[in-house]
Amino acid sequence: MAIDVPFIATAQMRNVDRFMMGEFRISLLQMMECAWRPLACLARDRFLNGDCKGKRVAVLVGTGGNGGRGMVCAHNLHNWGATVELFGVLGTNDFDPVPAL
Repeated sequence: MAIDVPFIATAQMRNVDRFMMGEFRISLLQMMECAWRPLACLARDRFLNGDCKGKRVAVLVGTGGNGGRGMVCAHNLHNWGATVELFGVLGTNDFDPVPAL
C-alpha cells in the first residue's frame, strides 16, 4: 500500500525562503544555521560523546548545499570547543553562492 507523503517542491521552498527574507528579514545564512544546527548536535553527541572541547574534527565539504551543511556543522562544533579543519573537494571559487559566503 502506497503512502502519500506531503512534500514541498523546490519552487515552493524558494518562495518560502523569499517570504522569510522579505517579510521577516531573516537571511538565508541565518536559515541555514538554524536548519543544520541539529546536524552538529548529532555529530557532537554520536561521535564526540557529547563534548567537543579539545577534540579534533575534519569536515569534508562539497560545493553545493551539502557543503553549506558541512560548514554550518563545522562552525557549531568549533563554537563548542572543537578544533575543526575543513577540506573542500574544489577551490573556494567553485562554491555555490550561499556556501561561498
